[in-house]
Amino acid sequence: KEMFRIVHSEEVKKLIVEELKAIDPNALTEKGKIRSYKIDDKTIRHNPMGGIMFHIVINENQDIIGKFGIQKYGEDEPISTVGMSKSKKFQDLLKE
Repeated sequence: KEMFRIVHSEEVKKLIVEELKAIDPNALTEKGKIRSYKIDDKTIRHNPMGGIMFHIVINENQDIIGKFGIQKYGEDEPISTVGMSKSKKFQDLLKE
């Protein structure tokens, strides 16, 4: 429950949007290749190296996936991303 709460927090939503806008400046707009994202709750899990891993589904297409990692380095530190890997279809979408 705690991981679910963290992944759906405003702080993490902001990080996801920043990451998406970094790879598609028009993300989440009419002009963007990335029109929408949704956190796939079934994929939320603890990373053995620390942090939380989860997938985001892009444009409501189950083949266009971003695999996200987040981590907090100290009690008083903000949550940060440890990167996002993109499925083949996600990479293809960005090349279009």
